[in-house]
Amino acid sequence: MTKRILLALGAIALGASFALAGEGHDHGKTHDHGAKHGGIVAHNGHHHLELVAKGGTLEVYVTHEDGDAEDTNGAKASATVLADGKTERVALEPVGGNGFKGSGNFNAGKGTTVVVSLTMPGHDTEQIRFKID
Repeated sequence: MTKRILLALGAIALGASFALAGEGHDHGKTHDHGAKHGGIVAHNGHHHLELVAKGGTLEVYVTHEDGDAEDTNGAKASATVLADGKTERVALEPVGGNGFKGSGNFNAGKGTTVVVSLTMPGHDTEQIRFKID
């Protein structure tokens, strides 16, 4: 009897993990999660972010989990850049459409880590970490 209970609990846990893994992302719409601007894509919460980092400039593009571009008007974002042993906070300003842009005194190259903090209107703040390889 103990064996049956353990098997049943294991099956429930496995089923729950599959349900949670797809929670909030099975929206019935096929879309591309690839980089549309030549950057790195990551997601957290309801948004997918693409980071394009060149020299001392950062561009961030926001799409909803369904693949549609999110209007960044009224949104707030910043980035913490860890490059060459230094940490720098960068203000990211909306640039129209679904983009943000900011710059600083860093050189975003291999090994750079960028943590983007994003607050979209009506949403909690999300943090997304990028590592440039």
